[in-house]
Amino acid sequence: MTATTLGLSIGEAIPDRRLSANAHSGTLLLRGKRLRIDVSESAVEALSNRDTPLLVELELYFSCLVRKQVRFSELKAEPDTNDDTCTRVMRGLYASFRAVTTAHCRIDETDGKPPVETLPVKKPDLFVPDWLKLDYRAGRWLGEYGFKNDL
Repeated sequence: MTATTLGLSIGEAIPDRRLSANAHSGTLLLRGKRLRIDVSESAVEALSNRDTPLLVELELYFSCLVRKQVRFSELKAEPDTNDDTCTRVMRGLYASFRAVTTAHCRIDETDGKPPVETLPVKKPDLFVPDWLKLDYRAGRWLGEYGFKNDL
């Protein structure tokens, strides 16, 4: 699965008022866990105007701290139906989850962004969030995810 990064969303709150009657709401199975997803009307429209699929990667970053990120990437082609790393949300939109960690926590030894590696999580369903909200505003993809207590 080849992807070109389009953007990164850290902590953008997506208000419920952005999720109108023309939004997409539903659930999907991601890495063995049921996840509720809400896609705003403007995001649904932006997806319908795309020629290539969009991958939204829910990243849980473990290092000297814990950080939640939502990464948006343009896929070169539709993922293989046997690919268990991502799930189809709707036409042109796929979701994945990845837990990562830095190779080390020594900030003074890192020039720029520290290198990350995927954590070998034995039970990913314990880390996959419970909900995801996606929006598209001012030409930018926004994402927010959380766990039951975050609602």
